[in-house]
Amino acid sequence: MIIRPITISELPILTQLFDYNDPTEMIEQNERDINNCTIDIFVIFDNDRPIGELHVAYKSDDERAVKGNRAYLYAFRIHEDYQGRGYGKQLLQSVIATLTEQGYSEFTVGVEDDNTKAKHIYDSFRFTELIARKYEEYQGDGYEYGLYLRRSLL
Repeated sequence: MIIRPITISELPILTQLFDYNDPTEMIEQNERDINNCTIDIFVIFDNDRPIGELHVAYKSDDERAVKGNRAYLYAFRIHEDYQGRGYGKQLLQSVIATLTEQGYSEFTVGVEDDNTKAKHIYDSFRFTELIARKYEEYQGDGYEYGLYLRRSLL
């Protein structure tokens, strides 16, 4: 398995992991954000096949991300054919280690209350402090979720 940030030219591979209502809009938005250095998208590959993704925001207008200190991890997906094999934990662990090396000491995740699989993984990574309730819309779908904080042990 290889885990790395993808390039702008690779953005279309994300449609293999999630059924976007508007793939063109997704690609354009992520291209802008990558060019503005406000996000990275880490992908785990099995040979050349993308099997999971985790987006990282470095800056936000609220408590989700603070440049240089707190990163917001979102759009965490593992292809259904690969779930339950530890690849999600491997991806999350790798991204947190990479960001910690870059000086980040806090991480936030948003998770919907009924997403028990994600909550289990996040709990095991010490995302246990609920700091806010959020609601947002993306491509016509609305999401309400808890925003959880993980502080690095110093």
